Amino acid sequence: MASWTDLPSDLLISISDRLDILSCLRCSAVCTTWASTIRPRLPTLPLFCLEQPIPWLLLYAGASKYDPDHTDFIFYNLTTATSYCIPSLIPFSSIERARFLGSNSGWLVCTNIKYQLHLISPLTGTKHLLPCIKRPHGYQGDLTVLWGSEGNSFNWDSLEKVIICRVNEHCSGSDTGLLLLGLFWPHGLAVLKVGDDKWTWLDLKRHYKDALIYRGKIYAMATHTLCCWKLEGCSFRAEKALTIRNSMLNSLTKYLVEYRGKLMMVCRDSEWRNPGNKIRVYNLDLDHRDRLWSPVNNIGDNAVFIGPGYSRIASIVGLHGIQGNCIYYTDDHYAHKLNCCGYRYHNSGIYNLKKGTYEPFPIDYIQPPIWFWPCDVKQHSSNSGLFIYLVMYFFLLFFSIVLSLIN
Repeated sequence: MASWTDLPSDLLISISDRLDILSCLRCSAVCTTWASTIRPRLPTLPLFCLEQPIPWLLLYAGASKYDPDHTDFIFYNLTTATSYCIPSLIPFSSIERARFLGSNSGWLVCTNIKYQLHLISPLTGTKHLLPCIKRPHGYQGDLTVLWGSEGNSFNWDSLEKVIICRVNEHCSGSDTGLLLLGLFWPHGLAVLKVGDDKWTWLDLKRHYKDALIYRGKIYAMATHTLCCWKLEGCSFRAEKALTIRNSMLNSLTKYLVEYRGKLMMVCRDSEWRNPGNKIRVYNLDLDHRDRLWSPVNNIGDNAVFIGPGYSRIASIVGLHGIQGNCIYYTDDHYAHKLNCCGYRYHNSGIYNLKKGTYEPFPIDYIQPPIWFWPCDVKQHSSNSGLFIYLVMYFFLLFFSIVLSLIN
């Protein structure tokens, strides 16, 4: 008697090409045959790359209840107010006691109990062991905080966040097309082209809060300075830094966001003592240095997502559960944050730009969540995806009936 596992792989691929992300994940959970066909293709599925403008919250990652050697990832989808447990082939030993440092394009960067740095894809099960961060050769400055008094043991807590950027494959030197920007405390910025065997230090003097690639250049935000490096093949050339002349913003954590070809800066007070302070948004006009920044009071039907990893603004038109004109934020630099009693605290939630009000996330969590961008975000697709999904659903139903009649 024929079963669902007998569905031809070509037909299954054709169906998955027309489904949204969650539907593909549900299909891959039907059986191991479907999983082996669908999971490896997830990042390249057409609608996968278009229909998820809103990130998920990664709440927890632990040993799988079905296979302790593998990992279960718990995600929360804000648009459906639903938690998902997604089994992954990622070895649990790779992320045991993991500290997640950033996410973008379906990838996560984390350190583990063995003080290893990994780049993992929970949805496909792909994993890369990243090279160790080595002391720059010949540097004469004080790097005790980063490498200890002996100078040969890197302090992994000093790596605050990693920005995962998508670049042209011929520039990245790898089949992933990824460039990693590591931000360190109390100072330092390093870059790694995934596939290379070492990190390249761009700066060891400033403490950077956020970074991104914009117009083919690396922009990194320090306390009151916007630094820039131009990507030239396999090298990086420093350009003149820009100064943000506003002493009121110096103590705030700053995030860089690209929106419609423009650069924006989001500033918030991430201290646990000041949870109600106003979050400020500014446009950065790099072509007019005399009036570099200007305030933004309304972002319309959009929401900004900031925290460890890649910051992004996304349209909420047609989506439920997401508020427009709001800033969604998660704990940043969590490894260094202790309150006056010595306990780690959570500083995550939603800020309404118009009302100037805060509200917590509608979920409980033990460790601070991190935004997980499950795919390359391009633009939100039309409602035709729903029509295609319904068509394929009835096709599968018809196929099932035909199989039952034959047998």
